[in-house]
Amino acid sequence: MSKKNGTSKSHGILLDSTYLLPIFGVQVKGVSSEDLLRLRDLAINNRIKIHYSPISLVEVVSKIAREANKNRKAPGPREVEATIEIIEKSHYLYQVHPDPKAYALAYEIKLLGHKDIMDNLLYATATVNNLDFITMDYKLRDFIQRHKIQGAKILTHKDLLKEY
Repeated sequence: MSKKNGTSKSHGILLDSTYLLPIFGVQVKGVSSEDLLRLRDLAINNRIKIHYSPISLVEVVSKIAREANKNRKAPGPREVEATIEIIEKSHYLYQVHPDPKAYALAYEIKLLGHKDIMDNLLYATATVNNLDFITMDYKLRDFIQRHKIQGAKILTHKDLLKEY
């Protein structure tokens, strides 16, 4: 479950990996620094409780390495290590691990035809932990809706910020 026990009744969300990339210095189209600061402020003020999965860290490290291999600006290994330590020690980011039910749901979604197992697992983890899933992955959202899969509410960060 989560690495910290909060007693707040704040809105629980699970971030897609995309939202962790800017912490590593990688810009993401559609996610501004202002958006990230607003999410952080909502978390600090206990309006939302932001979760991330170690699965996302694996995906982020893979994406960063891919950029480094293309000779693009990417953090070095020590920067990656330091950034992960910052994330893990954060006072407003909470770690949530997939459990066996999440793996089973991710598998079921894969069998239905959605190929990205990482996204399936993140969505399933949000579902099992009663969290909203914050993502800009419209293909996943459309797939979930088309197959009438009951689970986590899928929102973009902009959708979430409109609520606050």
